[in-house]
Amino acid sequence: MKHRINSKQVLRVLPVLIAAAYAGGAAAAEVLEEVVVTAQKREQKLQDVPISITAISGAQLENRGIEGNASLTGLAPNLQVNASPGSSLISQTSIRGSVTGQVAIYVDPSVGMYVDGVYIAKAQGNMFDLLDLERVEVLRGPQGTLFGRNTLGGAVNFVTRKPSGTWSGSVAVDVGNYGRNVERVSLDLPKIGIASIGMGIRNEQADGWLGNANGKAEGGVDRQSFRLAVNLDISPALKVDYSYDYSNINETMSPTTLYSLSGSNGSLTTLGNILKGVPFPAFQNAGNFLIAAAPQMAPYVSQSRPDSIAIDPTAENYQRLRINGNALTVSYAVNDHNTLKYIGSYRNMNYSDRLDLDGTPVQLISTGRNTKLSSYSNEFQWVGNTERLNYAAGLYFYRDDGTTLGGQLIALSPPPANAKYVNYRTTDNAKALYGQIDYKATDALTLTVGARRTSEERGNASAQFASTGYRGPITTTILPWTSASKSWSATTPTIAATYKFNEGLTVYARMARGFRAGGYSAESPNPVLVTTPVDPEKATTYEVGFKSVFADGRAQLNGALFVNKITDMQLSRLPAGTTSSILLNAGKATMEGIELEGVFLVADGWKLQASYGYLHGKFDEYMDYPYNAATAALAGVTTTTLINTAGNRVMPYAPKHTLNLSVDGRLAKTSWGTLRGIMDYTYTAEFYAYPSNISLTAANAGAGTLAGINKMPANGIVNGRLMLTDVPLGGPGTATISLWAKNLFDSKKLSNLIDFGYFQNATWTPPRTYGLSVNYKW
Repeated sequence: MKHRINSKQVLRVLPVLIAAAYAGGAAAAEVLEEVVVTAQKREQKLQDVPISITAISGAQLENRGIEGNASLTGLAPNLQVNASPGSSLISQTSIRGSVTGQVAIYVDPSVGMYVDGVYIAKAQGNMFDLLDLERVEVLRGPQGTLFGRNTLGGAVNFVTRKPSGTWSGSVAVDVGNYGRNVERVSLDLPKIGIASIGMGIRNEQADGWLGNANGKAEGGVDRQSFRLAVNLDISPALKVDYSYDYSNINETMSPTTLYSLSGSNGSLTTLGNILKGVPFPAFQNAGNFLIAAAPQMAPYVSQSRPDSIAIDPTAENYQRLRINGNALTVSYAVNDHNTLKYIGSYRNMNYSDRLDLDGTPVQLISTGRNTKLSSYSNEFQWVGNTERLNYAAGLYFYRDDGTTLGGQLIALSPPPANAKYVNYRTTDNAKALYGQIDYKATDALTLTVGARRTSEERGNASAQFASTGYRGPITTTILPWTSASKSWSATTPTIAATYKFNEGLTVYARMARGFRAGGYSAESPNPVLVTTPVDPEKATTYEVGFKSVFADGRAQLNGALFVNKITDMQLSRLPAGTTSSILLNAGKATMEGIELEGVFLVADGWKLQASYGYLHGKFDEYMDYPYNAATAALAGVTTTTLINTAGNRVMPYAPKHTLNLSVDGRLAKTSWGTLRGIMDYTYTAEFYAYPSNISLTAANAGAGTLAGINKMPANGIVNGRLMLTDVPLGGPGTATISLWAKNLFDSKKLSNLIDFGYFQNATWTPPRTYGLSVNYKW
């Protein structure tokens, strides 16, 4: 079967562990830990929340070595987090197939990322480490009522741990292959008057894993993080929380290699001959360069993960990120049933990179950008309850202001488009009023209704200038500074019904809508595209689900069935021979699927966790221009006539199957501590990198790429950890000593690529890493 989950790793590992689990003896009185989440602005049991949500505890995150969003793929059904090709600091996050391929700051992602309820703007620069995580909540489906901004696909909410007010902490050291070393310190100070203070610091360094004959190895790591948290108990009713987070990253680019000397539109040689035939010297010179470059680049083509490459020796080869984040939360308990809360934030992000995107000594495509972004938010909440009601209401204000100054060398184009600066400034001002009420109609039945009214104004100013060589002196103006702005508004309601049959079974049905404002193609040299926005994207999800606990509290199984209808879907397209994507409204799409999650205490000290997501996505309408004159003739139209290409399109970043299996078991109890083993397997089925054409010769072929050469293969990753916990090393605490391995069987699969029309580059699954960790807690 084309999409059958079939992995040798599963066959080799999981049956052994499960058999060992049952050999441990029958489960005693141990029951599953009750998980509490704040997905609906108040504390609730996970099993009582009428949405499809996954909560990953801090202990699970620590045991799996997760300290940010980079390793979340597969840990929740239909969740996929990919690093952007060339930079591991930029994410392409998809929930239930809702994704935006463009990761520049003029586009907002369709999955919202939050830290303690504070929105993290943009995909660029959001792959940073987070300290002192208490849990991660993954909410699937539109969360437009209570979260609001850009949560069409869902939201990922990181919740950090508050200071305890007692002297406690941890010190941890990791060492591993590729020269990896990580040091972490987390401290909670004794309470000083009304103040509880906690702080954490982290340092990580590692050598690059992809050798580079012409410079530093790619994939190196050099990261420092710091976090400060202060809690002020001003009175029994009034609490103030302040947090500050800082990240500094300065490392080599994410490994990128040459995958093919041809793309959806032909080969480098084909393009060279086309340009050579144009009767202008600039075009002929460009054509001759490409014809000569192809055989020079050929030795570096690799369709499996290479051990080393040789990039342009003049390339700078780096990615850098600096973040300063401030958040203030003030909570006032008016009485036992009503609480007023304020959440304010100010965040500043500085990102820069210098990337060689062809991965060869030939200077074919080089890019570099310097981005500065500041974001501000203010939110006022009222949360309360009566005997029959739970309610939440709020006002939300958000704005950001960002600038990108980018330099590009694109030898696929003749002057002046081949070497230029692409600059833009983007602004966003949004405000919203929201409310939600849960009415307990009977002891078993709860009805929920909510709505959010959002208004948002976006502005853009763009300019492009030709340069002498890559990032050289400016020669001419391609696009003078051109600006535009527009406002949009929308109302996004939520309706749900929850029925609790008993303490072990709850079912729910839910309808929710999401909204993402329009935007501009800020990187285009075309003044029409720069000033003409795409329309807002809207999504409506219908979902039914169940949540169950059985086997005397030792087993839990949750499931959901959903259909998501999207209109004016925003997607990005990379025109052949460029690095500047354009935004477009694809039209209409339908996503439907199934999600299952289970936790089982199979024996005393042994826990099995599993999650599975099935996703089927299709375009119902995708209006575009014909691929070329030949396909236009087949369709009986001209090349300037819009046609519906939906039947010839694939859905990007929408794998049919995602699966995660994890076994956590106690192997032995000794005088030196408890020996535990953890092994998890994550599987992602094949998926496409673009909304590509299935055929480029069909009558309904449109602009863009070819699906067959832009498909990512299915991939299964096994991670393992052997832990000796509660080791008495002396002093007030105990230690945990771990041997760990990631990508245990060294999968070498393709993970992402860029189709430049006439060649393709690739990023790969990182190689197996392993090491030793020592963590002392008191």
